Amino acid sequence: MGPVLAVVLNAPAAGPSTGAALPLAFLIALIVILFVGNTVIQFARVLPSAGSFYTYASQGLGGGAGFFTGWIFFGAYTLLGPGLFGAVAAFAQDYVKNTFHADLPWWIFAFIFMAAVLLLSVRSVKASVQLDLTLLTVEVLVFLLLATIAIAKAGDGNTLSAFSPAAAAGGVSGVGLGVVFGILSFIGFDAAAVLGEESRNPRRLIPLAVGGSIVVVGIFYVYVMYGLTAGYHLNDAQSLAAFNKDATPFVTLARRDAPWLEQLVDLCAIAGLFSAFLALQNTTVRVLFSMGREGALPAVLGKVHPKFHSPYIAIYVLTAVTVIGGLAGGAWLGPGPTGLYGFTGAVGTVGVILVYILCNVALIRYFGNRPNRNLFLHVIAPILGTLGLIYPLWSTVAPGQAYPYNLVPYIVGLYLVVGIGAYFYLRQRAPEKLGAFGSVVADEPITKAEEGGMFDDRSAHTHVT
Repeated sequence: MGPVLAVVLNAPAAGPSTGAALPLAFLIALIVILFVGNTVIQFARVLPSAGSFYTYASQGLGGGAGFFTGWIFFGAYTLLGPGLFGAVAAFAQDYVKNTFHADLPWWIFAFIFMAAVLLLSVRSVKASVQLDLTLLTVEVLVFLLLATIAIAKAGDGNTLSAFSPAAAAGGVSGVGLGVVFGILSFIGFDAAAVLGEESRNPRRLIPLAVGGSIVVVGIFYVYVMYGLTAGYHLNDAQSLAAFNKDATPFVTLARRDAPWLEQLVDLCAIAGLFSAFLALQNTTVRVLFSMGREGALPAVLGKVHPKFHSPYIAIYVLTAVTVIGGLAGGAWLGPGPTGLYGFTGAVGTVGVILVYILCNVALIRYFGNRPNRNLFLHVIAPILGTLGLIYPLWSTVAPGQAYPYNLVPYIVGLYLVVGIGAYFYLRQRAPEKLGAFGSVVADEPITKAEEGGMFDDRSAHTHVT
């Protein structure tokens, strides 16, 4: 999820509409995502697989729906890569320029971070996850400390009105727009699900990882947003006006309340971008691998490295797409958060929300006639999750958006049309593959998970359902 990245970029974006109700907006977003997370958890308990959403939709709605879910999912996540490629480079460029007065091209930093991501993802998913968790721990502790200091020094900035719609600049509708940015901050919570074939006891550990990350990071969001609201005194009109013009409010907060933290806050922002970049790479390549293994994409994507047992062809392909897309998009819109990152994030978010909705429907269908069906977990929760996603989806594709965001619905529509063509081509040439999509899941129990993962064909830890 990149929680530090989310609060650094999404708090300023949500501020004009939510005002002092930022904590409320992120609390509502947490509740919505808990319902969506329930869908992942329920499926992960019975279908641990590298395909995650792709496998879930296939099992619940059939091979055709599974193909489109995988098509949208890998397209959305693949598109997010170039945005992070440019954003982490832009942050690093600004930091080096401001700290060391060296003005280096952004793409130099982009290639350095890309090389690190490539090396880690090919050699070991275990090392990648360990590095991500280390960075995450440091980042979260720094921002929790900053929020705590801000709350302690806030004085009359501390108020429970931060959890009232009346504190929002636009009232209830203002909170609703803030919820959009809150939901965007949770995208990626499902990343653990794609490691279902590489985990010990995946039917137990993957649900714990998914549910635990939503709760822990959600609490972090609400607390840090309250710290920002109180510390910046967003309940004061003048302070709110200053906040809405501030591109880096957390840095401002550190400079004001804890100057000794300012450099660390800057570095944690860069680390947060890099850790999100690395996590995105590991998530996307496993979906590409799963679809290549089952024939939805070229079979070469399903190959594994003879030594490291990682899906190395999928990694190389994704890296090439990320670099080409990142360089071209950075030249077009600029590499920073208000350029390529924001645009690819908007397009990718539409795709991810569509995937969430499809899988909510698949959950209802999958457990429809099963004796272990639970009315709340398997029917009511996915319905509530879907209802909570409709407004964010509409707000992203609604007419009247500024350029280039007005292109988002057309890009998504064109991609779906290409997907329809690919589907009918596959149905005509290899209809048996559609029926088999999403059929490979991990065996239970898994007694040993090698560092390279479950992609080693010699490890009989997967089976076809």
